[in-house]
Amino acid sequence: MADATATANRQVGNRYERSAAHEILNIDADAPVREIVLTALALFIMWHDRPGRFVDDRAFRMQLAKRIRALSSRHRGSRYDHATGRQHHIYRELTPKAGAIIGHKLALVFGFAGLQLAKLEEEECKAAEKSRTTIINSIKDLK
Repeated sequence: MADATATANRQVGNRYERSAAHEILNIDADAPVREIVLTALALFIMWHDRPGRFVDDRAFRMQLAKRIRALSSRHRGSRYDHATGRQHHIYRELTPKAGAIIGHKLALVFGFAGLQLAKLEEEECKAAEKSRTTIINSIKDLK
């Protein structure tokens, strides 16, 4: 957070880095930490299990940034529709460069843990399948 605060308060510098820093501060101020961690780890498990769901690593990191950003309500506004008499949410779009910066930082923080968790889950599934086949073979031998 100190890095994001320092970058956001800088007057001169890369505007995309400042934008990413502001988004990170908004996420930190509004989103529950537990939800951030669970969402990031779940996305890494999904990436490990179904790598074809993402075109490449950049697409994964952008989706990671968008999903984590969606946990905060600070990027969302509302407008009143006079025709229907209802309020509608308006979502402010994340620039691709700022999204890439946020995704890269999130991947650095959660990447190792997420991939280790995915590997453990894969091993657990293999062990459960092996146990299931052993039970099935044992029942077949009883007949």
